[in-house]
Amino acid sequence: MRFAFNVISKQAQEFWALLKSYPKQIAMPLAQAREADTRSEDFTSEPVGVNFMPASEVDGLWAEIPGADRTILYFFGGGFVLGSPDTRRKTAGHLALAAKARVLVPNYRLAPEHPFPAAIDDSVRAYQWLLDHGSEPSKTILAGDSAGGGLAVSTAIALRDRHLPMCAGIVAISPWAELTCSGESITSRAAVDIECTRAGLLEMAGCYMNGADPSQPLASPVFADLAGLPPLLCVVGGDEILLDDSIRLVRNAGTAGIDATLFIAAGMQHIFPIWAGSFPEAAAAIALVGDWVRACADPA
Repeated sequence: MRFAFNVISKQAQEFWALLKSYPKQIAMPLAQAREADTRSEDFTSEPVGVNFMPASEVDGLWAEIPGADRTILYFFGGGFVLGSPDTRRKTAGHLALAAKARVLVPNYRLAPEHPFPAAIDDSVRAYQWLLDHGSEPSKTILAGDSAGGGLAVSTAIALRDRHLPMCAGIVAISPWAELTCSGESITSRAAVDIECTRAGLLEMAGCYMNGADPSQPLASPVFADLAGLPPLLCVVGGDEILLDDSIRLVRNAGTAGIDATLFIAAGMQHIFPIWAGSFPEAAAAIALVGDWVRACADPA
C-alpha cells in the first residue's frame, strides 16, 4: 500500500481532536498513568484471522497467522515505566497480517522498580529465547514503539557488543532514542504535539536511569556507534516532539554504513500506527512496515 494523502484524513483530524480533549497520560501520577495505559488500544480495530496465545516463557503473548515464516520481536512503549504486552496485542496482530509474520510481544521489567539496564537485559533474553526455540536471525526483526522503539535499537547494539547472532532488521515506530531530550524538535514541535512533553519525558528518563548517565549508548542509541547493525526503518509523525530522534538515528545509521529508511508522516502524532483501523494513515503505516519486514526478512 502506498501513501497518497494530500491532506490529513478527516478521520485522523477527528481522532487527534478527541485525543487532545483527554488528559495527557504523560502528566498523570504513575499509578494513574499505568491504569490509563491499559486502554491504549481501545480505538484500534481488532485484527481478523490472528491467533493470540500466551508466551509464558517471556511473560508475553504471541500473535500468529497461518503460514508465517518470519518473526517480529516487538517491544511495547510506555517510557520504560508503563505498558505490558497486552497494551500492544492488537498492534501485534495487525503487524502479523501485514508482514506475514508471527509476532512475539515479551514483557520487560519497568522502572522505577527495575531501572536501567533491566529492560535491555530482558529484551536480549527474549531474543535469545527465540533463537533457542528455532527462530533464525536472518528471519527475525526487532521492532517497537516509543521507548520500545528505542529499546529495539539498543537491543541490536547489545547483540553486537555481546557477540550474539544479529537480527535481520530493526523497525522503530516513533522511537524515544535520546533520553536527554536535547533534539531540536523537542522545542520546535512542542506546540503541535498533543501527547508528549519534555518535562514528562525527563521525569520518565529519571525513573529509568536512576542516577545513571542518560547519554550512554544503550540508554540513548542516538549517541551510539551504529556500525554493524542491520537495516533500520523509522516511522514517525511530523507533529511529535520526538521527531528528531528518528531523524538522527537514520542519519547516524546511514553514515555508519547501514541501510536506513525514514518515513515522516505529515500531521501525525506520536506512535500513530498503533491505532490501525481508526484512520487511514495508521493502516497505511502498518502496511508500509509489513512491506519493509517482508523485504528485509525474506525467507527466500
